[in-house]
Amino acid sequence: MSQTAPTNDLELTGEQVHVVIHRKPGCRIQMDVRTNATMLKEAQKNAVKTVSKEISLPGFRKGRAPDEMILKKFPNDVEKQLHKAVADLAFIAAQKVAKVPVLNNNSPISFDMKKKSAEGAEVAFSFETEPTIPQVDPKGFVAKPVERAEVAEKQIEEAIRQMRFFYAQWTPVQDRPIQDGDYIMIDLDTVDGDVVQNVFHHIRFEVSKERMANWMKNLVKGAKAGDVLDGLSEPDETATEEEKKEFKPKNIRLSVLKVEEAALPELDDEFAKKVGAVDVAHMRQSISDLLNKQADDKVRNDLREQVNDYLVAEYLFDLPQSLIDAERKHRLSQLTQDKRFKADWQKMSQEERKTLEEKLIDEASQAVRIFYLSRQIVQSQKIPVTHQEVQNEAISVYQSHGAQGGDVDQMPKEIYALALSKVILSKAQDFIIHSSGSTEQKSLK
Repeated sequence: MSQTAPTNDLELTGEQVHVVIHRKPGCRIQMDVRTNATMLKEAQKNAVKTVSKEISLPGFRKGRAPDEMILKKFPNDVEKQLHKAVADLAFIAAQKVAKVPVLNNNSPISFDMKKKSAEGAEVAFSFETEPTIPQVDPKGFVAKPVERAEVAEKQIEEAIRQMRFFYAQWTPVQDRPIQDGDYIMIDLDTVDGDVVQNVFHHIRFEVSKERMANWMKNLVKGAKAGDVLDGLSEPDETATEEEKKEFKPKNIRLSVLKVEEAALPELDDEFAKKVGAVDVAHMRQSISDLLNKQADDKVRNDLREQVNDYLVAEYLFDLPQSLIDAERKHRLSQLTQDKRFKADWQKMSQEERKTLEEKLIDEASQAVRIFYLSRQIVQSQKIPVTHQEVQNEAISVYQSHGAQGGDVDQMPKEIYALALSKVILSKAQDFIIHSSGSTEQKSLK
């Protein structure tokens, strides 16, 4: 996404400085500062003091030698320190009149001494500043209807069935071919010439009409553990005409790793207690509550994603390049922690890597843009963000990264920063959803 910035310059004058502010793309500021002779003299005194503290002269303690002697014996050292001394004084004086905020405490401020004479000095500073965030109009957001997953007896029964599988007794099948009712563990790859791409790895399927595509069921029927089967994927007969039209057949290689039979536990109060319920009735109600919560969460998350799309599309403004770069590096670092991605990365051509890098830059830009907009919404609307909310989110994030427990004292600061960003984002998203008149219950079925 391209970066744009205002091109108009701003001139300001203070007691000892004249300042010209140039705004560059990427929220970069070039600040040209011209000082007067008084400031230059003060900077020279500071430079001499700095050099005096670093050298020793016979008959004088460090820092006690006369200025004239320091200037005479160490003119080059004083000159080197003078540039920094002028820059320090000039920047402080310029910011008193310019008041251009530096992006953050870690942002570098570079300077270049353009000119120096008895009348004063001219110094050019370069640094990043905070972006100018536009006001967001929540009424401009129009949500698309979101379908809420149905939660009825069928869905509850399926959830209970999956729970029973967790406690199932598995018996290997070795003396006969695969038949209906068996469970097979498979690897599944697509094959396109010499290119083989994994689709499933060690995934269990039930061999049945209800739970397996017809082409796969026909392919594995009669095979045994250890067989490697080649076939062609195709749409089921029950698929709609539109689904059949959109379906793209692929050459498939299916490896049968294991064939098993499953003995499920009885659905009684004893089983209910195993899963933390008092009895079967209580278990059913808990599952119903959980499924309904998941359905509501899915609708809410879909609406929140629509808000993100709205913000990115409608509110373009200049972003600090350093934040985009940091976010891009973070995303790439997260990807490279995956062994399969690292293997794919090694195989990528330069063009493929470039395409991925461009995708990461675009994603990083969107993430930074949404962060600033959501923070601005929360601040302008005075939406409360409590310490407890951030702490609860931090514990959730901490545990999602594989950490055990929720000892807040052991959490890295980065976890808290991420948790704060997530809480702010969700509050801003929900504010826009509700302010626009959208609801989380559109199109329930």
